Amino acid sequence: MEDKFIAIDTLNMLLDKGFEYLVYPTQSLAQKWLRETKNLHISIIRNACGYGYDICKADNGTHIADGIFDGPNDGGQWDTYEEALEVGIQEALKLVEE
Repeated sequence: MEDKFIAIDTLNMLLDKGFEYLVYPTQSLAQKWLRETKNLHISIIRNACGYGYDICKADNGTHIADGIFDGPNDGGQWDTYEEALEVGIQEALKLVEE
């Protein structure tokens, strides 16, 4: 199993929020950075229609946002775990204060 690299748009968003890297970041690294430095935890949710995401505070689980029924497939989900995670990372970055 290989970790998926983030999209260039996501990389630009990460850099705007203070992310520093030595190698091109993966989705897992971006997810961990958001959790450990910005207190944002991204969970991927699986159901019969595909994958969605949930964003909560890492320290106490307070719900912040979700991407359930916002996806592009007929069920309002994403077809793969990685697609849902990419969008979840992007949405979490939009929540980070400048």
